[in-house]
Amino acid sequence: MSHGKAAVVLLLLCLAWTGASGKPAVAQSPAAKNGIALRTSGRRAVVVRERGRAHVLDLSKHIEAMRIEDASELFLARRGEFIYLVLQVCGLSKVPPDDRQCGAGIECDLVWLKLDGGWHERDAKSERYESCWQPITSDEGPKVSGRRLVLVLDDLHDWVRREVDYDADRPEEGLTFKFWAIPKKEAP
Repeated sequence: MSHGKAAVVLLLLCLAWTGASGKPAVAQSPAAKNGIALRTSGRRAVVVRERGRAHVLDLSKHIEAMRIEDASELFLARRGEFIYLVLQVCGLSKVPPDDRQCGAGIECDLVWLKLDGGWHERDAKSERYESCWQPITSDEGPKVSGRRLVLVLDDLHDWVRREVDYDADRPEEGLTFKFWAIPKKEAP
């Protein structure tokens, strides 16, 4: 096995272990609560199976990964004629992976989708929170507490800290953003 392939395998194993051990204990996963199943499809799409029907969602306009490796549903809400879906999506920075810049890199995005009854996209917002190509990082990734989500990330290109919030009781608001400058004493 080449060093590049070994690095990719090691990175994916570390991410899987971190994701499994870094989440708070929950009695039931969101997908199980909502009766849906989510899987990746192709390079930049996911398939949501709900009530026995499969819906393909093209995320190419909302994510930076070249190929989705992992996608999970954080929230699903229905309001009136719309379905609101919040996804955590991570994947490879580069396809095929190699031993050059970002060859084993990971890109992660938080994606909010407003879908009509036929599961067609009507609105969307997304925020990249981990990147090999850009100096963007989050210490903890999205944190779900009850019916709220908070994501804090640092954009070291613009020296800005962003807080992204989502309230499942007001899904139509989508992702909301707050920005503030990173103090110079915190600079790496």
